Amino acid sequence: MAAMPDSTVTVFLAADDGFSRPLAVTIRSIVAHLTPGRALDLHLCDMGMSPRSRALIEQVAEHPDVRLRWIDDLQEKVADLPQSWTHISSATYARLFIPAMLPDSVTKALYLDCDLVVRRCIGDLFDVPMEQFAAMAVANAGSPYVSSPLGLPYWSRFGRRADEVNYNAGVLLMNLAAWRDGDVTGAALNYLAKEHLFQGDQAAVNAVLPGRVGTLDPRWNQQTGHFSQVLQAALSYPEEQLAQLLAEPWVVHFTTHVKPWNYGSTHPFRGEWFARLDETPYRGWRPSRWAYYVDQSRRVLREAKRRLLPGAEVLPGSKVAEVLPGSKVTASEV
Repeated sequence: MAAMPDSTVTVFLAADDGFSRPLAVTIRSIVAHLTPGRALDLHLCDMGMSPRSRALIEQVAEHPDVRLRWIDDLQEKVADLPQSWTHISSATYARLFIPAMLPDSVTKALYLDCDLVVRRCIGDLFDVPMEQFAAMAVANAGSPYVSSPLGLPYWSRFGRRADEVNYNAGVLLMNLAAWRDGDVTGAALNYLAKEHLFQGDQAAVNAVLPGRVGTLDPRWNQQTGHFSQVLQAALSYPEEQLAQLLAEPWVVHFTTHVKPWNYGSTHPFRGEWFARLDETPYRGWRPSRWAYYVDQSRRVLREAKRRLLPGAEVLPGSKVAEVLPGSKVTASEV
């Protein structure tokens, strides 16, 4: 698709202080691949960042074609929303509020998670025609259909068919006019208040937009699950397309709780993540074995506490099964 250099790309990201390094890598990869002369409005939602982290992020985003804006008033709005995955921050709920955070004159935005590396000009994704869709995304690798394990619970309640796509919301192209006209944010928050399901706002997007989410080229959201032969069997991609997705993605999304910055990660694009990190003020940082064991101990304690509380359940992908025999853990992960 031909680029439109006179149009401004609107990108929205959200992070807390624990995700300052991944945020820096994501921004650096966006800026590094930005077509010269293509304007980028970068909206960063501060979900609890220190002044030092903000200053470092501002250094990463510094570029003549980039305008940076901080959004500081969302943290309280998402504080009481359900958080079911220990590796996913409540910052992800920020995407639901994007239509209200931007002026009505802005009718299109791209939401990105912060655990990814961009490998192509993000303007090419922003230019994809929305047509009649309220959003566009890529199927979730771990649960590609609403009826898949860890898909959309009670999918028939929301007018969905079993064979319909269950989308990953980590790379989400949004038609803001459609979201505002249909009060999609209100519908999603109402869903979350009633359902409290483990997929959080991603499930909400899939539930409240039946038939209104278009499918992007999967190279815009290569997910960790795409490398699993077990999960590949459920994907609808021909072998040649899958090979292209694995070898030459346009966006690498480090889904699941195993991140490239974790000690011992063997993700194929881990080296690329650190190469981008070394182009930021965080250069030279590497995970330590000691920090890994401390983090894992905290994870087990958090999930054990959740398990022991009345009515609590162990999360999918949990490590608690290693400590609490009989806990319900599934092998698939989002």
